[in-house]
Amino acid sequence: MNGLLQTVRFKIIAAMAICVVIIALIGAYSASTISGLNQTVLDEYSGTVVPIRDLGEVRASAIDSRLQLSRIALGRDAQKTRAAAQLADQDLAQLAKAWADYYPARVTDPSERAIADKIDAAMGPFRDSATQSLQRFNAGDFDGGQQLEIEHAALAQNLVDLVNQDIAVNDDEARAFSADSERHAHTALIVAIALVLAGLAVAFAASVFLLRVIMRPLNGAITVANTIAGGCLESEIDANVGGEFGELLGALKRMDGQLAGIVRGIQHTTESVALAAREIAAGNLDLSARTEEQAASLEETAASMTEITETVKQNADNARAANGLAGDANDLASGGDAAVREMVGTIQQISGSSHKISEITGVIEGIAFQTNILALNAAVEAARAGEQGRGFAVVASEVRSLAQRSATAAREIKELISSSVSMIEGGAHQAGRVSDAMGQVREAIKRVSDIVSEISSASEEQSKGIEQVSSAVTQMDEVTQQNAALVEQAAAAAQSLEQQADTLKRAVGVFSFAQAARHAFAAHAQHGHAARQAQPSFG
Repeated sequence: MNGLLQTVRFKIIAAMAICVVIIALIGAYSASTISGLNQTVLDEYSGTVVPIRDLGEVRASAIDSRLQLSRIALGRDAQKTRAAAQLADQDLAQLAKAWADYYPARVTDPSERAIADKIDAAMGPFRDSATQSLQRFNAGDFDGGQQLEIEHAALAQNLVDLVNQDIAVNDDEARAFSADSERHAHTALIVAIALVLAGLAVAFAASVFLLRVIMRPLNGAITVANTIAGGCLESEIDANVGGEFGELLGALKRMDGQLAGIVRGIQHTTESVALAAREIAAGNLDLSARTEEQAASLEETAASMTEITETVKQNADNARAANGLAGDANDLASGGDAAVREMVGTIQQISGSSHKISEITGVIEGIAFQTNILALNAAVEAARAGEQGRGFAVVASEVRSLAQRSATAAREIKELISSSVSMIEGGAHQAGRVSDAMGQVREAIKRVSDIVSEISSASEEQSKGIEQVSSAVTQMDEVTQQNAALVEQAAAAAQSLEQQADTLKRAVGVFSFAQAARHAFAAHAQHGHAARQAQPSFG
C-alpha cells in the first residue's frame, strides 16, 4: 500500500481526482442555482406576468364593450348597431375567456384573492347589463337601451377600477419576485466565484505538488543519463526512491552496470581481434606465396597435359583412319564373297540343266530303241509279205539305221554331258571352297576392323579423359589463381580488420570506470595479452 501511495501514477490520479471533485461541486452548485432561478422565473411568469396579461385583456375588453355600446347609443343607426353589437359580443366573449384563465387558478395571494372575488362578483351584473342593453338596441329601442347603457357604464367603471387594483397587486408581487431573484443571483455569483477561486487554488497547489514530485527525481534520472552518455560508467546511483522514478533509476543503474560489462568485453575482444588480425595477415602472406608457387606448377602441368592431349588425338585420328581402311577391305571381301556365291549358284543352275539334258537324251535313246524294235518288226512283216512288202522293208531298214544312229548320238551326248556335269560339280566344289575362304578372309578383316575400332574408341576415350584432366588442371589453375586473389583480399581484409579494431578501441576508450575497476581491467588485459602471445601463430 505504501508503495502504491509513492507512485507518480497515484499522485497524478489523486490530484486530478481532487480537481474533478471541485469541478463537480462547482457544476452541481451551478446546476442547482440555475434550476432554482429557472423555477423562480417560471413561478414569476405564471404568478404575475400571466395574471397581469389576463387582467389587462379583461380591462381592455370591458372598456371596448362600453365604447361599442356608447357608439350605438349615440349613432342610433340600425346597420351600425348590428356591427357594433357584434364587436361588443366579441369583447364580452374575450373578457369571459381571459377571466376564466385567470380566476381562480392563478390567484395566489390572499389580498389578490379578495380583490378577485370582488371582480368576480361585479362580473355578473356587468355582463347582464351589457346583454340587456344590446337586446334593446337590436330591438330598435334606443332610448331604453341608452338608459341601460348609462347603468352599464357605471358597472364597467367599477369593474375597471377593481381590475386596476388587482393589476397593482400583481405588479407589487412581480417587483418582489424580481428583487428576490436578484438577491439569489448575486448570492449564487459570489458562491460560484468563491468555488472557482478555490478550485484554481487547489489546481495550482496540485500542479506545484506534481512538479515537485516529478521534476526532482526526473532531474536526477536526467543527470544519471547524461553521466552515462558522457562515458562515465559505474558512478554512484541512488535508486532508493519510491515509485516509478525509483524503478527508472534502478533500470539506469542496471544499464550502467551492463554497459560497463559490455565495454570491458569490447575492449578485451578488441585486443584479441587486433592480435588475431595481425596473425591472419601474416598467415595470408605465407599462404599467398605458396599459392603462387602452386599456380606456377599447375601452369606447367597444364602445358604438359596439352601436349599429351595432342599426341593422343593424333593416335585416335590414325586409329580412325585404319578403322576406315579395314572397313573398306571388309566391304571388298563381302563383295567378293557375294560374287563367288553368285557363281556357285550359276554353276549349280548349269549342273541342274545338264541333268535335265541327260534325262532328255535318255528319253531320245529310249525312243531310238523303240523305233529300232518297230523297224525290226516292220522288216519281219515285210519279209512275210514277200514282194509286196519289199519297199516297206527298205523303209523299215532305213528307219532302223536312223534309229541306231540316233541312239549312238544320244549315247555320245549323254557321255559328254556326264563329263560336263562331273567337271561342273568339281567347279562347284572348288567355288564353295573359294567362298569359304572368302568368308574366312571377311571374318578376319572384320576382327581386324573390330580391334582397330576398339583401339579408336579407346584412343577417343583416352583423349576425352586427358581433355577432362587437362580441363580439371586448367580449372585448378584458375581456382588457384582465384585463391591467390582471395588470399590477397583476405590479407587486405585482415589489415582493414586490424584498423577497425584500433578504431573501435579508440571509440571504446571514451568510456571510463571507477579506479578499482580500471585496475582490475588493466590486470585482466595484461593476463589476456600474455595468453595471446603464448598461442601459436598462423601459417
